[in-house]
Amino acid sequence: MESARRCFDAWIRNDLDAFLAEIDPDIVWHTAIERSAEGDNTVYRGHDGVRQIWKDYRGEVFSQMEVSETKLLDLGDSVLRLGHIRVTGQASGVEIESELAQHAVMRNGLIISSRDYLSHAEALEAAGLSE
Repeated sequence: MESARRCFDAWIRNDLDAFLAEIDPDIVWHTAIERSAEGDNTVYRGHDGVRQIWKDYRGEVFSQMEVSETKLLDLGDSVLRLGHIRVTGQASGVEIESELAQHAVMRNGLIISSRDYLSHAEALEAAGLSE
């Protein structure tokens, strides 16, 4: 759980190197952002994928992003982060506010996979929990 905490803190501090230090080089990250006409969510792989998430979320897709955490649940080999997000679209200028959840699976102290949700209820259900 401490690795997940350090990872989130690095995101807030805008410290990519510290962020990557908590992530397995072979991570698979499923975002909550749909990028295809079929409605598929974007999947990023490895540290190169994480660098692309960083680039996308910090300027190419969103001109502004605020993320807050309300709860971090230790699920043994994974953690579930519940919070909120407020973003402004780079091209549209539209501001969106939403719940945000991240389910991160850990191995050997590093995050090996992550899946983002825009609903706490959906994330809790996917993790086998309920509100």
